[in-house]
Amino acid sequence: MAGRHVLGIGLALSLAAAALLLLPTVAVQSETASLPLDAPDSELDGYFGYLPVIARPGAPAVIEVTQAVQRPGNPVVLIAERPTMVRWSLTSTVEYAGVNGWVYGRRDGVPLPGSPLAALNNPRTVRATVNRANLDDTFNFALPESWRSGVVELQFTASNGATYNIARGPQTIAFTAAAPMHVTVVPIAYTCTSGGSGTSTPTPPYDYLTDYTFRVYPVPAIPLAVHSSIAYSGPCTDNQPNPTSQDWSNMLSSVTAVWSSEGGPNSYYYGLIDNIYCVGGCIAGMGWVGGYKVAVGFDGFGANHSGASETHAHEVGHNHGRYHAPGCGAGNPDPGYPYVVDGKGFIGDSAHPNFGFDVNSLVIYPYTSYYDFMSYCSPEWISDYTYEAIWLYDAAQRANPPTPVGERSLLVSGVLTPEGVTFRPAYLLNTPAYRPEPGDYTVELLDGAGNAVAAYPFAPVTIADAVPGMPAEGFFLRLPPAEGVEAVRVSRGGATLGLLQPGRRPPALRAGRVARDGDTLRWQAGDPDGDVLHYLVRVSADGGASWETVGVDLTGPTVTLDPRWERLDLLVEIVASDGLHTATLRQGVTR
Repeated sequence: MAGRHVLGIGLALSLAAAALLLLPTVAVQSETASLPLDAPDSELDGYFGYLPVIARPGAPAVIEVTQAVQRPGNPVVLIAERPTMVRWSLTSTVEYAGVNGWVYGRRDGVPLPGSPLAALNNPRTVRATVNRANLDDTFNFALPESWRSGVVELQFTASNGATYNIARGPQTIAFTAAAPMHVTVVPIAYTCTSGGSGTSTPTPPYDYLTDYTFRVYPVPAIPLAVHSSIAYSGPCTDNQPNPTSQDWSNMLSSVTAVWSSEGGPNSYYYGLIDNIYCVGGCIAGMGWVGGYKVAVGFDGFGANHSGASETHAHEVGHNHGRYHAPGCGAGNPDPGYPYVVDGKGFIGDSAHPNFGFDVNSLVIYPYTSYYDFMSYCSPEWISDYTYEAIWLYDAAQRANPPTPVGERSLLVSGVLTPEGVTFRPAYLLNTPAYRPEPGDYTVELLDGAGNAVAAYPFAPVTIADAVPGMPAEGFFLRLPPAEGVEAVRVSRGGATLGLLQPGRRPPALRAGRVARDGDTLRWQAGDPDGDVLHYLVRVSADGGASWETVGVDLTGPTVTLDPRWERLDLLVEIVASDGLHTATLRQGVTR
């Protein structure tokens, strides 16, 4: 008997309106009999003789919605506006070739633009089993941007146009709003003090730096900005930068001072080092564990900058409060990391079968053979544990932004060593001040008699990837300034760990004596107590509306500007510090 059939007249009447809006019409001939709504999938295979039709209640599609990592049931958070792949696992006890899959999307009952979407791998053969590790075992749909927000209802159909027609759904997925992760590249102009000569500076463009990071981070986008370079001098080998662990710590502190002097902006500052010497192993990066959005790393190997973005993702992962995942020599591992086999941190386990997925290359990363990128093991991807921890860290930062307590700040910074505190020069800056997060350390601002004018409990921040013999903690505090401060003391449990106390008279800067010679600025300064002076230099090309730090902890009254400033009239701000007391000079200089 030839004819057109639907799945029972009652269902057809109750769902006719939705069906007509959602599904394609495929007229085929088939000999069928009415089946109950709770029939198993195997009995429904090839049953539908006419579409449109709505899948029976209680028959959701078996789908995996992934943006970087996911496991069955889709428990991993989905980020709005992030590239998203939907994988539909469809099986049949009878094998059908030439099957095409579609997905229909609605939001608030309204069809989404472009609905229905055809699977990227149409047509394919539907078989009795599905292997998640095989991309072509599922119908795969790349969701358009307009589908990737709010709550979306999905419905799926598959047909070979003749003997096989089936529908599944509806099924809802929800996207969570998240902010872009801003990254600011701070090139390091590295000058050899030994083992070579000259200065090495990474060259733009720097898009390679965030490629891997974007693929594994729970963010909708990573806008990239480029900062002025900062100077650093250190050892080289064969004319290539070969920084020691202490040099890495120093560069991290320098970039952190730049970030702090600019008000601690909501951007992850990343100091980038060019062409490091690495034979038989080397340090490739370093970062703070939470607290400060600052890290440093190398620009990779070769013309394709191999390893640069993986290092960036790892170090900025530390900035998100992540310790190492266990494995392959990673120090100070996270004791709560959940997927450890033979001492190595995988991206999942048999109880949590996480599959990584690269939405750019459509490559699958099974939990059985990939390690979390916060370990030192390879090959690497991201686990759901790390993915959601990074998202929760960003969400908490957005929900609880720090409250400024003044428009000017005294930047007090240093590192903790077994011998005590090593202070960096303090600077009085025109940037907002904040009270530090309380901890078991205390910083005190003292008057000339040694009395505390102000005291602030604080917690130092851990330096990830620290090695024996180098500082493992540090602090960069933007404190409210106070009158009559002559010294700074850091203590813990009543024991003094460090005292910063230069001469009592501030340095002097000679007004009107800032000279510009091409890309070089020079000025004149002195200190009546004979203290060694350090300088922090900022420039503005918009009359002081915005500032960029172009030199920090300079030991001489000169700074070299990036070529980007050469053709601009500038307002220059120079802050001279004897360690604590400061003098500030602003002067306009023409190109």
